[in-house]
Amino acid sequence: MLEKLKFTGLLVLFAFFAISANAQCFSFAKGVCKSKLSGYVHDGNYNATILSEGETAEIYKTFFKGQSYRVAVCKVDSLPDVYFKIIDGENNILFDSKTQETNIWDFDMKTTQQLIVQVKVSEKVPDSKVKTSGCVSVIFGIKKD
Repeated sequence: MLEKLKFTGLLVLFAFFAISANAQCFSFAKGVCKSKLSGYVHDGNYNATILSEGETAEIYKTFFKGQSYRVAVCKVDSLPDVYFKIIDGENNILFDSKTQETNIWDFDMKTTQQLIVQVKVSEKVPDSKVKTSGCVSVIFGIKKD
């Protein structure tokens, strides 16, 4: 019975730390990343998560014909470089921040379609046992009229 109680206590503790980390990540997205949308109206969503070196995350988002968009990706300073790609439904790469050397992309939609935003945290030392983790955020804005 005592073992079960200890195990339950550990689960509650881990859940508390996970919720706390996500709340801090949300605050980072709202406080730091939103400012990168200057001239664009934020879509109201704060897409933020904790990622470690070498990890990748994907967001699927529908973009609408005739709209001008900005996608901005930001990270906490402790993480190594973060890169993102925008990929269409046929796996064509529409934008790659690694080749463009920017984490902001402005574009106009010619057709309504769902695109994939793929975010990857690079690795400081490949195959290292100790990986740095931190908040990464992707935010979307629509051009003001």
